[in-house]
Amino acid sequence: MAKGQSVVIQFLIFFLIGFAVFLSIGTFFRYQSDIFRQSILSLGVNATNSYLSSAVIALVDSCKECDYASLTVRAQNTSAGYPIVVNMSSQQLRTSAPPSAATLNTTVHNLLKNLTTSGSSSSSKTIILTFNRTNNNLKVE
Repeated sequence: MAKGQSVVIQFLIFFLIGFAVFLSIGTFFRYQSDIFRQSILSLGVNATNSYLSSAVIALVDSCKECDYASLTVRAQNTSAGYPIVVNMSSQQLRTSAPPSAATLNTTVHNLLKNLTTSGSSSSSKTIILTFNRTNNNLKVE
């Protein structure tokens, strides 16, 4: 093998080794970013669900002698850059973050088992909870 070919092959091998190290470090940081994003989404969904559960309890508890009550809440706007979706159906409060599997279902300490629930909203806008005592209906708008 000639001396000129040896130098070219040496540079080619060093380039490939450097490129492989660059890709492996980039993949590692991407993996860490995904783990952190999933953790933040999960914590954001839990915090929003807890906040809305307490708002539902406060709304239902505050309306002892009234027929209709409404409560406007400003939930956490986004979690890791994604809005959190709030959905009430089949006697459950469901909060979820769309790009991942971060979802939490709750019955708000079994309070929703006695109520008819409906509606859906996103945390990127103001969430309005309405409670109609005569129909025993709780709605998210």
